[in-house]
Amino acid sequence: MTKFTKFVVASVAALAVFATVSTASAAYVQSGTLKQGSKGSQVMSLQQTLNMTSCKVATSGAGSAGMETTTFGPATKAAVKCFQAANGLTADGVVGAMTGAKLSLVAGGTVSTGLPAGCVSTSGYSTVSGAPCSGTPATTVFPAGCVSSVGFSSTTGMPCSSSSTAVVGGPLSINQVVGGSGYTASTVGVGASNKQVADLRITTGAGGSGTLTGLNVTFKNTKTPGDYMFTKYASNVSVWLNGVQVGSLPASSFTVYNQAFSAYIPLAGATLAPNTTSDLYIAVSSLPVIDSANLGATNNTFSITGTSIRYSDSTGSAFQYTVSDSTLTSSTFVFDTAASASSIKLNVTKDVNDSTDHTVQASSSAHTNGITLAMIDLNSQGTNVSIQSLPVTVGVKNTGSGTNVSDVVSTLRLYNSAGTLIDSETVPANGSCSGSSLSAVSGAACATVTFTNFTNNGLAIPTGSTNVFTIKGDINTVDGTVVGAGTYAVAEVTAANTLAIQAYDANNNRLTSNSTYLVGSTTGSKNYFYVNGINVAANGSTTNSYSAAGGSQTHGIFTMTIPFSVTSYGTTSYIPSATALVSAGTVNNPTATNAQTIQYAVDNGSALQSSGASATITYTGSDSLVPDTNGNYQIPVGQTKTFNLVVTYTPSAAGSYRAQLVNVNNGTTSATSGYTAYTAGLNTNQFRTSYVAGQ
Repeated sequence: MTKFTKFVVASVAALAVFATVSTASAAYVQSGTLKQGSKGSQVMSLQQTLNMTSCKVATSGAGSAGMETTTFGPATKAAVKCFQAANGLTADGVVGAMTGAKLSLVAGGTVSTGLPAGCVSTSGYSTVSGAPCSGTPATTVFPAGCVSSVGFSSTTGMPCSSSSTAVVGGPLSINQVVGGSGYTASTVGVGASNKQVADLRITTGAGGSGTLTGLNVTFKNTKTPGDYMFTKYASNVSVWLNGVQVGSLPASSFTVYNQAFSAYIPLAGATLAPNTTSDLYIAVSSLPVIDSANLGATNNTFSITGTSIRYSDSTGSAFQYTVSDSTLTSSTFVFDTAASASSIKLNVTKDVNDSTDHTVQASSSAHTNGITLAMIDLNSQGTNVSIQSLPVTVGVKNTGSGTNVSDVVSTLRLYNSAGTLIDSETVPANGSCSGSSLSAVSGAACATVTFTNFTNNGLAIPTGSTNVFTIKGDINTVDGTVVGAGTYAVAEVTAANTLAIQAYDANNNRLTSNSTYLVGSTTGSKNYFYVNGINVAANGSTTNSYSAAGGSQTHGIFTMTIPFSVTSYGTTSYIPSATALVSAGTVNNPTATNAQTIQYAVDNGSALQSSGASATITYTGSDSLVPDTNGNYQIPVGQTKTFNLVVTYTPSAAGSYRAQLVNVNNGTTSATSGYTAYTAGLNTNQFRTSYVAGQ
């Protein structure tokens, strides 16, 4: 599972660890020395603050978020030592004045209510602005030491009335950060300079531009008997945005804790534009001399963890995006001799921008040409690689009477990263689905298309680079007979396709067709074809706030908001205003059904919840759109409407919970039958809130 967390940072102090849950909390205030054996409310405040960082006291049970205690025990001491090490302090587990000062910056005076200013629930109207409390949640930023705009700060003595309000996410939103391809078991040779070992692919949403200001990163040697000291291998770590160096830090500046080396690397000149995908590379320079006993994968394999990006938007507000993507955490690298580091490899992986299923508007009277079916990454290591032939499997699941792949897709076209057409091939009638993601799909048909007619004597992949190639198809008429509505197609490079690639190194020697030199494969996203239908897209950042239990209330309440937009094509669409909780299926793939409802799920990471939740659909557009007499929102053809799914959940047990949008059913009439389930691309983090702890 891929998990992302974003929150407002009210202080831009160079901390290596930050809060991953935004809850109402005053800044930590130090009063006296705390150490193992201490007791009292000050210890509880300490644990609450530590649990807002990656140095948590516990992840479950006593000491975990929402279950902090008043006793300073071994777990609290370990968390304090982790925090001290990450912030350049002596890691002795004793909280004195210096550690207390750093801890006071963690809360940073930020209080996130998860509701508009002046609201205590989603009902009624704000006492500050008069706006509906069901509107967009906001984060109210108070001065350090304040939890409201009344009175004076407990840490500075300044008036608490100088607060400001900002919408979470700001003008710029980072929608997704995942590990790029081709960086598993990379090799850094002795004396190598700026060898790329990881790629963070950053996808931004709508809004203004922003600036990356820093990167937190941790390296750890996972092998013994090699030396864990990163400084005995590396001389420097640099950061590059789209090929331009934007940051650098000597290895000697990294802080060691529990045999892991962590640092905050300041960045400069790293601008992000809206609605773009950028590559933030991590590169390592090695020492000119490394003890031979430490070299090689047997003695050293460094993992990359604890990665988070800090950035600011055009308003100057500061944010952090924490990355725990499995692709990134598997981006390992090995220090080896210069000769061993020159090993040749061609990596084939799925591009991050081709990560979701989606629907496509097709014609009922003519072919629909140039439909993007897949995006693939090709990465070379050790040498420049020239590809002479690239086989691709195209598969279809037709709801009509056609039984051949060519009944649905007539032509495949290959484009380079600049958008230039470099080959076009006719799709054969049929072939084998072996090795394809459609191999177990009843009624599916597959065929192999081999791109060979490249310009410039082959398809060139410079060493150390990742090139994105787009595969587009010409789709035959969706007439409802030969090709039916809801037919889908996928294009992918299977493991067998990869081994069949004809690739040559810089000396014109062909790469041997085995998994040592030709590595990887891609899994195709489903492209569903409809003449009439909808497209659903994310419309901003999700939020998840928790109101703790109090008084006679046994359990707290979660308020989880998922913004989305719906665009109608072909004909007018009807979107239900009713909602339904889904409890069948798995955590990341709840079971959707065709019904006159918008469906959602709540889970605790291991199981779907079957009760305790309710949800409303709130229209967020500027016009006066309301549901019709059948309870549906009417969306005229070609128009886009925006909504919030607001889920209220009361847990029956303590834990961490999130909500996700599962299905947006839609119809072509406002009747209560004939609805079509829209699930394409909804099983991604853009349509899920982050996990937040509560009880």
